[in-house]
Amino acid sequence: MTASGTWGHSDEIEVLYNDKKDEILASLGAFVTKGVTLEPRMGNPELRIVETQRGLLNSIGLQNEGSEEFVTKELPRLLKYRLPIIVNIAAYTIEQFGELAAYLNDHNASKLIEGIEINVSCPNIKEGGVAFGVNPKYIQRIVSTVKKRIDKSITVITKLTPNVSDIVPPARAAIDGGTDALSMINTIRGMAIDIKSKKPFLGNKIGGLSGPAIKPVGVLMVYECFEKIQECRSQQIPIIGIGGISSWQDALEYIMAGAMAIGVGTAWFISPSAVININQGLLKYVEEHNVTIADQVGIAHES
Repeated sequence: MTASGTWGHSDEIEVLYNDKKDEILASLGAFVTKGVTLEPRMGNPELRIVETQRGLLNSIGLQNEGSEEFVTKELPRLLKYRLPIIVNIAAYTIEQFGELAAYLNDHNASKLIEGIEINVSCPNIKEGGVAFGVNPKYIQRIVSTVKKRIDKSITVITKLTPNVSDIVPPARAAIDGGTDALSMINTIRGMAIDIKSKKPFLGNKIGGLSGPAIKPVGVLMVYECFEKIQECRSQQIPIIGIGGISSWQDALEYIMAGAMAIGVGTAWFISPSAVININQGLLKYVEEHNVTIADQVGIAHES
């Protein structure tokens, strides 16, 4: 599936890569939108993106037109994709998460939204700006609040931050709050400094690192949750592996660690054919080895 924040809301595939649109869509199992907030956000000052040796640092700041614009203009455009639509949501208080989820639920006239992905990497403005995702107590409350405000038919996914010493307690908290699935990982905090100006490149100074550099971290965190959390091991709570996936081998690595699905983000900026090549590579692998993808989920734990 697409990784939130890297494929926009609706028109990028058609406008930028219309010649490959059909192949790209055929290679996807779901479309995850860019983050949506209750009210419009201007985002962070420029510069917003800096290329690193093995990835990208971004500090977009959740720029978006807000929930009303999303449901009236962006969401209807997604009908043409004919894919399950998962809406990534962000907020700065627990109450806002609930209000935003309820608004999307109540204005889902076409019944297009099949899932909500909760971004718990947002700063908690009531607690001094520390990210929700580092505090299991807040994660559980957010997930529980969202679940109460939406129809049971909508899947809730919690996207975990890697900026913690141990990924298992936040994952456990999300499950206790009622999440239906976990996605991991979000970006890793980082910085790049311009040695000429002697100042950080990014307008917000700090950004989120994505791309190949973070793949080992993502694979480890998927592995640990699958190994240590019974609901993940039994596949009652699926894991979506995200972070640095640019080839079918990367995708298979996440799957063998315990992921039942994968998200592609930064690789899309480099090559619109990335998801096509990943899909074809996985198909070839399972045919040559006479296995299924399901057979490979968590297989690294059996050795």
